[in-house]
Amino acid sequence: MDTFPPSRNYSLLTLKDLLDARDHYHVHLTHLRNVVGTAVGRYLIRDEDWYAKHRPNDKDHKHHPKPAGARTLFNSVVRDWSWPCVLVFVNEWQPRTAFGKDPDLMVPRALFLPDGRVVPTCTVLTQNQSPDTTGQQHLSFSNSFIGGGYVTFADVQGRVHVGSIGCLVTDGDLTYALTNRHVVGSPGRELFTVFSGKRVPIGISDEKQLTSRPFGKMYRGWAGENVQLHLDAGLIRIHDIADWTTQVAGMGPLADWLDLTTDNLTLDLIDTRVRAFGAASGELFGKIAALFYRYSAAGGTDYVTDFLIRPQSLDQQGTLRGDSGTLWFWEEQPSSNNKGRHRKHMSAQEPVLRPFAMQWGGHTWIEDGQCKRTGRFALATSLSTICRELDVTLLRDWNTGLPEYWGPVGHYTIGFFACDKLPANLGKLMKLNQEIVSYPLDSIRSKTKINERGPGGFVPLADVPDRLWAHGKMIRGGADKPNHFADMDQKDPQHGGKTLLQLCIDPSNITPDFWLEYYKNVGDGGRGLLPFRVWQFFDEMTDAASHKDVNRYVAAAGICAHYVGDACQPLHCSYLHDGEPQGKGKPPRGKGVHSAYEEAMLRQNAPELLTRLQTQLNKNNGTPSIPKDGHAAAVAIVDLMRRTFTTIPPMEIVDAYASNADADLWAQFGDRTIRVLADGVQTLRAVWMGAWNTGNGKAVPATRIKEADPKTLIRLYMRKTWAPSKTLRTVSSVLNGLSSVHSTSGAVPQKRTGKKSRAKK
Repeated sequence: MDTFPPSRNYSLLTLKDLLDARDHYHVHLTHLRNVVGTAVGRYLIRDEDWYAKHRPNDKDHKHHPKPAGARTLFNSVVRDWSWPCVLVFVNEWQPRTAFGKDPDLMVPRALFLPDGRVVPTCTVLTQNQSPDTTGQQHLSFSNSFIGGGYVTFADVQGRVHVGSIGCLVTDGDLTYALTNRHVVGSPGRELFTVFSGKRVPIGISDEKQLTSRPFGKMYRGWAGENVQLHLDAGLIRIHDIADWTTQVAGMGPLADWLDLTTDNLTLDLIDTRVRAFGAASGELFGKIAALFYRYSAAGGTDYVTDFLIRPQSLDQQGTLRGDSGTLWFWEEQPSSNNKGRHRKHMSAQEPVLRPFAMQWGGHTWIEDGQCKRTGRFALATSLSTICRELDVTLLRDWNTGLPEYWGPVGHYTIGFFACDKLPANLGKLMKLNQEIVSYPLDSIRSKTKINERGPGGFVPLADVPDRLWAHGKMIRGGADKPNHFADMDQKDPQHGGKTLLQLCIDPSNITPDFWLEYYKNVGDGGRGLLPFRVWQFFDEMTDAASHKDVNRYVAAAGICAHYVGDACQPLHCSYLHDGEPQGKGKPPRGKGVHSAYEEAMLRQNAPELLTRLQTQLNKNNGTPSIPKDGHAAAVAIVDLMRRTFTTIPPMEIVDAYASNADADLWAQFGDRTIRVLADGVQTLRAVWMGAWNTGNGKAVPATRIKEADPKTLIRLYMRKTWAPSKTLRTVSSVLNGLSSVHSTSGAVPQKRTGKKSRAKK
């Protein structure tokens, strides 16, 4: 201590200190000419300030210029050494010299309390802009379970009120969907969502609703006279719980929430990362900019909200209209202290996402000057406060752990690249339909999940089996699930301990009857039939080409890409699909490897994968033999699965993940994954060419070689009777030439024995 009294240590101030100071100076601050709002948080340091990069005890460079001009939320940062402060938002910035004649109109640099506490202020320029609705979108989802992030809307006085579903809650009797009161409206109003492009009723507005509550009652012991905390919460009493999941789109199963109270809510939340999935915006990434933001006043009462959330970076503009009701998640970073916590919710090196707030509104602020940056800031209320006041509990375990499939990057990539380098009119047709089959390459390259839909709710064809057919009961009742895999590595004691991969070196064993017998012998109840699904689509493509029906050919070819994508994924041809079974009642060793390898690894490395895959495809010369019938196509798929299994043994992936869930799987398996993806692309091209040739596609007039009609494609894939999803017991009915001699593949006639009828019994 060099002087007395010593300089004040503002870093010791608490959240309560800041609220006391703001409340004490409330009248003074709100009557200043330019002040439009206040909040509490941490001091914002302008980017060009010395202290933006140097700690306070670092020697200030005497030649470093002092920052000039307005401080905004765009040109400033929060550092570890940022003081706790009261943030004062103004709509006009004036230099100190402008207050020479009227100093009382300047925001005080510090607030002095009667008991000696001193709290600094931080003045921030904010300029409002009317919300831009020209780019507004509402995502249409196709998974057969409704959940958080889905759009919900109601018809009100000739207009549509749109919002986002937050999560599921329960009062112990009924289950509700939580969103905003201004979204659900008056009790008894019917609410809808969008399912595969269709308007679907989901429930009615319940009488349990919240508008605002006295701040002092919500946070007992904290100052807030004549202050109302904005809650804006409403419940949808859902019609059928079987149609719902507690998983939130893009976020996965719910981890523990942040139960925020006066005992644990601190300034440590400031500038921490949060994320959400809104019905209008899709994935949102943000940071907590301030707490208890005072956004409005009326009749002597102030209105505040718990959280002001800013976009995480300046190239992300933030939330859109239609995101009201969105559930926000706090990113709990992995550390030595929580390494074992929430492990089931974590992918390698990823944070745990803990729900903490529900959005109810937003501000669009712009930065004046040359950049003219725009940011859409979310306003949100603590989830635990809402649930307490509604007397409901967050529901976390309904229809979770949905079936996991070869990650979207794998499927979309195979379908996209297969459209290149095809011969003649087939090449022209598939190139014209490249973004009908898959997504644009820039979308696949993104490290975030793809949720794009085309006009009329069109789903790119390679995505149809997962997004529309394989989940839940809404479209195909889950009947398509066995078509996505085939466990082929268990030893059959009735055939000398050989695996199905080994047994199917003989093409005559690639028949439903033989496979049923194998699965019975090894005790596998899954009974996947992936190669027979490709056989079925080969027949469909052949028939379409023979009838010169290019729409139907493109539909079948694009959807077939999904299953060929499954065939070049090692965990889809193995009983080790999500870890090594450890016996009844015990979790598999390495559980979680499926999503860690297929989803997280590929998505996180998508840009590198696409670049290297293109290089790999340019190196590969030739194409696998072109099948001439459906059975030969099934043989080609089994051969692809065998090569995949050899290139990346599934047990090797399980061992790597089981020994270290945070292991860098890309470093270990990236090269080989690229090789099997390239193999999948080339095999898919061969299957497409085989069906086109067998159906005499060369006779299709050049005038019909054009982009397929999305409406026609939607009508096809939404029809259960088109390319119907079968089981191994019933698939024979849709396979052409099953009992004939398959000379093209070297197969012998299938022997019809009593085994099939016994299997049916």
